[in-house]
Amino acid sequence: MKFVAIDFETANTFDESICATGLAVFEDGRLAELKYWLVRPPKGFGWFREDWTANCHGLTHLDVRNAPEFPEIAAEIFARVAAADIVVAHHASFDMRKLCATAKHFSLEIPPFDSLCTLALARAVWPKPLLANYDLAAVAAHIGHQFQHHHAGEDAEAAGRILLAMMQEKNVAGPRALAEMLRVQPVAVRGGT
Repeated sequence: MKFVAIDFETANTFDESICATGLAVFEDGRLAELKYWLVRPPKGFGWFREDWTANCHGLTHLDVRNAPEFPEIAAEIFARVAAADIVVAHHASFDMRKLCATAKHFSLEIPPFDSLCTLALARAVWPKPLLANYDLAAVAAHIGHQFQHHHAGEDAEAAGRILLAMMQEKNVAGPRALAEMLRVQPVAVRGGT
């Protein structure tokens, strides 16, 4: 079983404003690879809403001014998601929207893959009042995983570790089996040019 957990941080509210990307590859229940990139958002989408980013990931335009634009790292990302059985993210609709919009902006073709949302799965595995909050930090704390929240690489790893903890708790062998048990549908991601 091989899955990829992914996370994006943005400079502002535009979907195309990715300024950091994290990707964690898990194979047979273990972290096999962790990647992190600072990303320079494209012109027109690269302004940093500093009042918002300062309280979130803390990145500024100075952090990304010499970083690659998304097309320079896209092949690495696409190769890993294409090789995975499934791709996960915590609040996956946010991350998949960012990925698809950015790929479309740069006329990049995303290889087709299915995604699962660890937020939706966590709500089913640990219903209220067991957990009062389902944000990434709260769910990670529940499983005993410490990390630097809003660092894209660490957020991606945390989402993957949350998935593994849920699979263990429900005694299932893979993400798709967990999703089927909990009646959470994977979402087909297709996008780009």
